[in-house]
Amino acid sequence: MKLKNQKEGQAGFTLIELLVVIAIIGILATITMVSINDLRARARDDRRVADMKAIRDALAMYQVQKVAYPSFPAETTITGSDAFSAELTSERLIQNVPFDPTNVSPYFYTYQSSSDDSSYILKFCQETDYLKAFTKGCSNTVGP
Repeated sequence: MKLKNQKEGQAGFTLIELLVVIAIIGILATITMVSINDLRARARDDRRVADMKAIRDALAMYQVQKVAYPSFPAETTITGSDAFSAELTSERLIQNVPFDPTNVSPYFYTYQSSSDDSSYILKFCQETDYLKAFTKGCSNTVGP
């Protein structure tokens, strides 16, 4: 029985070829993870805008019933269990007042009424500048 010399008929991959393939797979995995994280941030931003619309709709119904908006002249953080949220849910205008998907600083929703309760400002942060009407950061506001 004669053993085949490896130099005559090479079988398999060299170490360099394996390292190149592993490097390519690593680069593709990194690109994929970055894309997924960006999509998650965009999805959270979409939810924030939808939450603002839900709160704004509840506030519009509150204003129709009470002829004024809830009185919170100091900026109030919306947590879902705060006084502002209790006011809207007790009036049965919204089942659960939404709060920011991450709910960690600086990503909070805030509500502040005008001194005569005829207007309000809802503030929220965005993680991306993907939505044209809003900017990245915490300078986004919604009113009546």
